[in-house]
Amino acid sequence: MFEMLFSIILYAIFGLMGIFLFKRINFTREILSKKQNAIYSSIYYLVFGIFLAQFSGYDDVPTQIGFGLGHYFVCFVGAIIATFLGMKFKFSFSNKLFYYSLQGSIIFGSIMFIVLP
Repeated sequence: MFEMLFSIILYAIFGLMGIFLFKRINFTREILSKKQNAIYSSIYYLVFGIFLAQFSGYDDVPTQIGFGLGHYFVCFVGAIIATFLGMKFKFSFSNKLFYYSLQGSIIFGSIMFIVLP
């Protein structure tokens, strides 16, 4: 339970970093604010989570899928919390801040999993 809360807080921090970084850079503002790109990166992160499960030693496919879905769920909840904080305690899925937050959680979460063993 503690690990899950820590992960959600960490992904919320990654989401806030995504909001504040990607909103200020013109190149990322054009690319990462689109819903279609958020869907593509979400699919990537699910598949990446499945490969992480396989790398961690889980041999059966249902466990690998659950591992990937669990990582994506925590990432998604962290992005929602970061958007809620970034919009000053309001929330909307259609706002560009949510896409920046989700992209930040996915990108920085992927970097974290690649760098840390």
